[in-house]
Amino acid sequence: MFASPDHGGHQDSGSTSGAAILAAFIPTFTIACIYIIIFLIIRDWFRKFYSPRTFLGTISEKHRTPDAKATRFEWLRSFWSLPDKFILQHNSLDAYLYLRFLWFLIFTCLAGSLLIWPILLPIHATGGGQAKQLDRLSFANVDRNDYLWAHVVIAWVWFGAVFVAIAIERLKLVGIRQAYYLDREYSSRLSARTVLFLNVPDEALQPQNLHNTFGDQAEKSWPVKSVPDLDALVKKRTDTAMNLESAQVDYILRASKSRKHNHASAGISHGTGNEESQAHTSGSHRPSRRDPPLIGVRADKIASLRETLVDTVHDIETYRSNVSDTQSGRAAVFVAYSSQEAAHRAFQTISFQPRLPLEDRFLAVQPKEVLWENLAMPVPKRLSKASLALVFVIVFTIFFSIPVGIVGTLSNVKELADRVQFLAWLKDLPSPILGLLTGLVPPFLTSWFVSYVPKLFRHIAKLSGEPTTSQAELKTQAWYLVFQVVQVFLVTTFSSGAAAVATKIARNPASAPDLLASSLPKASNFYLTYFILQGTTSAASNVLNYSDLFELLFYEWFWDKTPRQKFTTHAQMKGTPWASWYPKFTNFFIIAIVYSCIAPLTLGFATIGMFIYYLSYRYSMFYVRQTKIDTKGEAYKRALQQMPTALYLAQLCLIGLFSARQAPTQAALIIVLLVLTAVGNLIFNRMLKPLELYLGVDKWQEQEVPLLADEDGVDPNDEAALHAASHTRRLGLQYLPKPVPHKVSHILDSVISSARSKATGWLNDPAALIHDEVTQLSGRDLDNVYLAPAFSSKTPKLWLPSDKLGISKTEIEANETAHIATTDQAAEVDENGKLHWDHHFENVPIYSAPKTI
Repeated sequence: MFASPDHGGHQDSGSTSGAAILAAFIPTFTIACIYIIIFLIIRDWFRKFYSPRTFLGTISEKHRTPDAKATRFEWLRSFWSLPDKFILQHNSLDAYLYLRFLWFLIFTCLAGSLLIWPILLPIHATGGGQAKQLDRLSFANVDRNDYLWAHVVIAWVWFGAVFVAIAIERLKLVGIRQAYYLDREYSSRLSARTVLFLNVPDEALQPQNLHNTFGDQAEKSWPVKSVPDLDALVKKRTDTAMNLESAQVDYILRASKSRKHNHASAGISHGTGNEESQAHTSGSHRPSRRDPPLIGVRADKIASLRETLVDTVHDIETYRSNVSDTQSGRAAVFVAYSSQEAAHRAFQTISFQPRLPLEDRFLAVQPKEVLWENLAMPVPKRLSKASLALVFVIVFTIFFSIPVGIVGTLSNVKELADRVQFLAWLKDLPSPILGLLTGLVPPFLTSWFVSYVPKLFRHIAKLSGEPTTSQAELKTQAWYLVFQVVQVFLVTTFSSGAAAVATKIARNPASAPDLLASSLPKASNFYLTYFILQGTTSAASNVLNYSDLFELLFYEWFWDKTPRQKFTTHAQMKGTPWASWYPKFTNFFIIAIVYSCIAPLTLGFATIGMFIYYLSYRYSMFYVRQTKIDTKGEAYKRALQQMPTALYLAQLCLIGLFSARQAPTQAALIIVLLVLTAVGNLIFNRMLKPLELYLGVDKWQEQEVPLLADEDGVDPNDEAALHAASHTRRLGLQYLPKPVPHKVSHILDSVISSARSKATGWLNDPAALIHDEVTQLSGRDLDNVYLAPAFSSKTPKLWLPSDKLGISKTEIEANETAHIATTDQAAEVDENGKLHWDHHFENVPIYSAPKTI
């Protein structure tokens, strides 16, 4: 934000005042307080929305969050006392890692503030420039090149420390994920020893070729068939069944309300339940429809839908019985192995088309996360879809800069008014209005625009041919981070910084370097209010979440008409959109690091903002959210791999600023640091790739080392030496001169082992009661577990409410005669025509406890 002497008492054109910051902080803080107060008042009234993890049947009792109800605010004690490891034990690995991710960002920014503020803030304040107010604390106020040596030293120390912190966290993540993979509950799952292979030739899919193709320890395979016609039939069956159920429920409700009205009318007699039922069966309350619509003959809607459903079920059974086991065109297969170790080895070694720029195998895939329509997709089609999706994302990201750039110029409304004649009236606005316009509106609009992008990217990722929802989420995460960096950081930075001096550069081009060096740092002031907005109003809004609350109440009170609809709305829990969350805060981190040496205040604002966000997400993980997309730690791994982007951008900015200030020696030293950072990150990525990709566990790899003991110079009877040699080989260090491989391997392995041991202790804590019973499959269930729903799904069981007229019994009998399973248990319509259903999940006839495969 920039201000002028005419507004709020600013002393210098382009200087940022505390008044502008307060203009953004006061309303956002006030709104945040109001949100939190409302939340505290209504939390217990809407437990289904604000604390479903404490009681809802969707969550097993052992995994529910304690929620004492002695007083209204007793839950706060649990919230503060429960450790984050509770999330790992009772929610998911991804949920725990997300909180760990936020803590890592908070700790890093706080450490940077403690390191940089005592050194650079005084240097900036006494830098000899003419900047006023908050700009005195930025690089813009440094007018002496000899002062730039402080920035060089800080850059080497600070950026080096950030690089090391990221590296250590990546090593710890390897250990945590290894502990999770080896956990007793996880490793006993069928999915833990199952691998999905894509691009598989037809001959490799034949059952008789199972061992020859996939190894002697392959136990069972589930080839994937491409049957779009059957998919369409199954969808038609489901839609027809739901329409039939809805029509029958509507009929029962209408008749029941009519009965109440008739009974309430004076002088109206009523007969027995059977008589009334027969009257309503032939009366106007039975739904009808025209086929074709509007012009067709009116027919009984229930009977017509029932007939359509029966015909569709018959077509499905006929289609299934005629599908050949030797059908060509299959290009994917699930293979279950005898052990988790065998599955990991197969995942590491077997590939059918390794030269393709697409992943062709996936480990530990759950049936519920498979995008079945994408599995058997031919390779050319998959490549073309992936390419088109990438082109779309690139074009969208580039052209989205137009609205975001316009928003960014609002933070420089004074300069905008000077440049555009018909906007000159903006200079006459009152100071409070101008402060809101420059301080609050730009970051608010930027946040609002950007919030809808990940939903679009997620949809495009699924269309691009990704085989699972988790892989689509990871692709969305990669795309969305690029979008965040380009739009929220780069475009906004230049539109709020470069545009402010465009007029002056046009008048005097020779002054461009000095103007850019002094004015570009002021672009960071946009992010001071951006962090304020995100850390106050947005974080509080995450907790209150009034829009989703209104949506839930609308569905529960007005939209849902059938027992199934009411149960589905009640049982539904909010998920965890990792692709929306990780890039947003990775970009927070990038902004804070980039401006850490240019405008160190951003580090402090980022620390506070992210800490408040951490509290809001911590509440969500404890009380509200259910992990629906399981990336098994991949999302956090990808975020850590993306974080060095902050170092590259920060160093490039310093190089540009030093060059503009004609400080070639300082610029050269930052160039050296940039090269070292890039080379170090490249080497570290190559070293960690086998550990992060294959999660090579020591006890499996060490079995191979004795065969290579002579080559490695290792005593085959020395277990410690074998362990070190195994780790050295996995890191690709065996070719370095001794004793470097052993020392490097020991340092890295000690970090991994320590994190693995700690996580193993949490997962095996006997007091936590965290282990679920793993579903044991046999016979038909095992045959169908990895079959596409088009082959294995059954006709949905219809759920009607019982009623006083006995209409539900009549409809159930008619449905059962047509072999359509129907029940009226656990739901009823009372004498007033109001629908009720049993909220105990174990009594709901359409509910089945989720199975861990």
